[in-house]
Parts: sequence; structure tokens; C-alpha cells
Amino acid sequence: MPAEFFLDTNMTETNNTRKRVAIVGATGYSGAELTAILARHAEVELVALFSSSSTARGPVTPTLPQFIAEPFTMEALLAAQPEIVFLCTPNEVSANLAPQLLDNGVKVIDLSGAFRLEEPSMYPAWYGFDHERPNLLGEAVYGLTEYCNGELKNARLVANPGCYPTSILLALRPLTFAIDREQPVICDSKSGVSGAGKKADLNFSFAELFGNFKAYGVGQHRHEPEIRQQLHLGDRAPVVFVAHLLPVHRGILSTMHIGFTHAMTEQQIADAYQRVYQHAPFVRVLPAGQLPELKNVVGTPRAEIGFQLLHGGRRAVIVSVIDNLLKGAASQAVQNFNRMYGFAETEALV
Repeated sequence: MPAEFFLDTNMTETNNTRKRVAIVGATGYSGAELTAILARHAEVELVALFSSSSTARGPVTPTLPQFIAEPFTMEALLAAQPEIVFLCTPNEVSANLAPQLLDNGVKVIDLSGAFRLEEPSMYPAWYGFDHERPNLLGEAVYGLTEYCNGELKNARLVANPGCYPTSILLALRPLTFAIDREQPVICDSKSGVSGAGKKADLNFSFAELFGNFKAYGVGQHRHEPEIRQQLHLGDRAPVVFVAHLLPVHRGILSTMHIGFTHAMTEQQIADAYQRVYQHAPFVRVLPAGQLPELKNVVGTPRAEIGFQLLHGGRRAVIVSVIDNLLKGAASQAVQNFNRMYGFAETEALV
């Protein structure tokens, strides 16, 4: 590993077949995790790291001092000649940058919400901006890796899922065939504060969070339409999503309350998960009645799912846990990258 890594605009093409990769937003929490993963990826040549700021230059993090993020300009990014760019940038920034990169023949994996929703009309209400390239919403592959079959191999643009939706969708999608669509699907999620990013905000300060626990964004959280869209339950099944802030750095625990159209057995639930995840290296389903905990997954690229049947099998509580910065962001992005290029899905992740 080099003593210092930074953009070299005089960099020449190497003789190997590794993919030339750049990251914009490398100094954020997810961007730093992504940098660390890709730095050990056998098939990657990191050709450029940028902060999402146009002025700051410095280490990606104090723990990765050898990796220097440069001030971002599109000219500098294109000069590095990447084949693919990971965008760890705010929603509107990604919405602006991704089309420019695609127009220059560069593939994009976007970790923001800029391309997750299918309907352009939803962006003003949920994200606060009008989408200038709505045609790309139909092209973007929604990168919930375990549900991407062959789409990633030909993708130019991948919309990495949100952290809360990842925890919820992995737990519920195998069961949608039996969910009663006349009953609300209640999704109660708790996240560590790193999910809010590095921006200065009193609500996310130590003094406000230590010894505290609170709900936020009720009825207004932008992950709610993403969850509804990807569950494919139709309009009759209302999704109630409530996010909470835990006074911990990282991790998400989601508890889902669902009803079934008919009584289900523990074996039927286990079989449904087995059909979907038997070959999924980063999803672990626990035995019936055993529920996952944050400590099982923090610092790992893995999701864990547990369930408990209630009311004679007519209802269930499903619990899932992920690391919001890894399976909820960086490691899932690398899973998608690996599938795009036909690499082992576990490359750089185990």
C-alpha cells in the first residue's frame, strides 16, 4: 500500500486488467468504508479519491492517512479515466453528476437516493428537488444485490438501496406471497447516528443523543416510498415506517409486524427464506424464535434475520439487523460492483 494515495493527473494506463475506480465523497462515513474495502480488492485500481467539497484536501479519515482525497472537479475526475465511479454524495449532487459521467461513458454506482424512486413526480415531495434526468430513473438498476439476477451485468447506473430499506426488504420480500394486503405492514427501525452522515446538526450531537432515544421523520421519511415501491404489495397494503435514533455509532435493527392471509408454520417461513437466500453469502436467517442483535453484524457486511410467529401463525414479528455503513451502504455497493463485472461476490468483503 502506498505511503500516500492521491490523484495523479499524469497517471498512465497500467498493464493489468484491474478496473479503474474512483470515489466521490470518500471522506464521508460510507465513502471511507468504501475506500477501505476497494483498497484491498484484488480487481480494483483506485485511480482517484475526492471529497464532495470543492475546497478540502486531506486524508479520507485519520485511520486511513495514506489515502488522500482531493478537492472535487469534474475535469479532474474525468482526467483520471475511471471506468466506474462510486458516488457517496448528497442526493442533488448525485443527480447532477451521474448523468455527466454516463454521457462520458463512465459507469456509476450511486449511494444516494437520487435514482432509487421510479416516479419523477415523487422527487419534489420526498427529496425536495425536481429530477432533471427522469429518463435515468427507468434505466437505473435498484441494487438490492440478492434480488438482482442478470440486470447488474449490463447496468450503466446502479441505485444502491437506502440503509433502512435494505434491512426491511431483505426481511420481508421472501414473505410477500403470504402477506395480508388488507392489513398495515408496520416497519419500526432504529439506527445508529452515523446514518445521518457527518453534517453538523444539533439533533445528532453527543449531548442530545447520549442517554436518549427518539423517533424522527414520522410520515415524512424519504425511505418510506422506497420501501413501498420495492415491496410490490400494491396500494391496498399501507406501509407504516417509523425511524428512530439510537445513541450508538452504527447499526440498524428493524422490527416488522405483518399479518398473513392464512396461518403459516415455522417451517413454511424458514423454507421461504431458504429458497431466496440459500446461496446468499451475506444473509443469515436464524432458527425460529431466535432473534438477531446489533452486535452480531456491526463491522460486517452481513444481514441477520429472525422471526417469531404469533396468533396461531396468522401474524409474525420479523427482526433484521445490518451495519448501516456496510450492508446498508458500502459493502452492498461492492457486492453490486462484483456482480457487474463477474467477480466473486465475496471479493474484498470476507
